[in-house]
Amino acid sequence: MEFHQNLHDSAVKEGLKGRKLHKAVESFTWNITILKGQADLLKHAGGEVQENLRQIHYAALTSNLSKGGAAAGSESKSRRSLEAIPEKAPVEGEELPHEDH
Repeated sequence: MEFHQNLHDSAVKEGLKGRKLHKAVESFTWNITILKGQADLLKHAGGEVQENLRQIHYAALTSNLSKGGAAAGSESKSRRSLEAIPEKAPVEGEELPHEDH
């Protein structure tokens, strides 16, 4: 921002006058405004990324998918969780659900 404070004097030293000087200062000010907005968006996005990573970390811990736990035990548990769930045998007197295809 210190450059912005000396911008007018620097532009005059470079030979800008009148309308060109005004346009240069105006363009610089506009560009700084846009860059500040982009920096704010990036900062906000970084915060969202940190929150998402935190949620993923806790979801992995809850699901026993993290590498930090007992390696052999968690591996067999995760493999089991991917297997098909066996269907229950129907109880006498209970109707089977009817599937329309």
